[in-house]
Amino acid sequence: MDKGYFTFAIGQEYIRLAYALALSIKNTQKINNFCVAIGDKDQVPEQYKHVFDHIVRVKNLGLKYPMANVWQIWDLTPYKETIHVEADMIFTSKIDRWWDELQQHELFFTSRVKDYRGKTVTSDFYRRHFAKKGLPNLYNGLYYFRYSKLAHKFFMKAKEVSARYKHYAKHFFTGTWYPETPTTDEIFGITAYLLDLDNVVFNPNYSIPYFTHMKVRLQDWKHSEAVDTTDWMRYLNTTISKDSVNVGNYVQQGPFHYQNKLFMKDQMIDIMKEIYNERRITQSN
Repeated sequence: MDKGYFTFAIGQEYIRLAYALALSIKNTQKINNFCVAIGDKDQVPEQYKHVFDHIVRVKNLGLKYPMANVWQIWDLTPYKETIHVEADMIFTSKIDRWWDELQQHELFFTSRVKDYRGKTVTSDFYRRHFAKKGLPNLYNGLYYFRYSKLAHKFFMKAKEVSARYKHYAKHFFTGTWYPETPTTDEIFGITAYLLDLDNVVFNPNYSIPYFTHMKVRLQDWKHSEAVDTTDWMRYLNTTISKDSVNVGNYVQQGPFHYQNKLFMKDQMIDIMKEIYNERRITQSN
């Protein structure tokens, strides 16, 4: 249990998505230990528990927005080396080799994401406020850390930034649009800046880690192609089989951040369950 994946899944909808994520990891990865962090009042359905190696509970510290408690991953992870992934993701291919490269770092974030065609995203549409004070363009969607002094220092500072987000937001974002309720990207970006870790915890020249990010404005479409800027599924056909996940006639590789919760249909989960059960039978033989 030295290495494993970790996701936050607060609320029953996200627990279902975490179940799909865990199935995809069990189906594609040799290193596939999986920990899910749920809310203090959440319950995990019995039929999900077999793919969750660890179930832990997030402590509710009274903060008003759910992302304020993500620093707790430091206390909650059962692993010496952890890859955090968001619940609304699935893994479409093997990435086990990433562990060897990532363990050269104490803490390392995704700094580049891809569109569904596999092209590196260059748009800053959702992150223009990051440039206001030169915050590092890191992504919380997938990041690695190991038990270390630097990682501990980072998450303890993130705890403080979470509690005082309004104060920091006024300092970093005044004069530009910014979310009043922060995402983890804002919290971790501010934390990295304050600790002067910009060039330590991420590197835009690294090819890994990465993930496919399905926000509409990141798909390099002309405006006329995407009138609805919230739902990419209106414009792309998606199919999943035992062999691949296909989006807009492109076979997906690596972690896939579908973002739109409607993507994860029961039919997709059933296919992943079938693959999982077949693998278990094969391994037992």
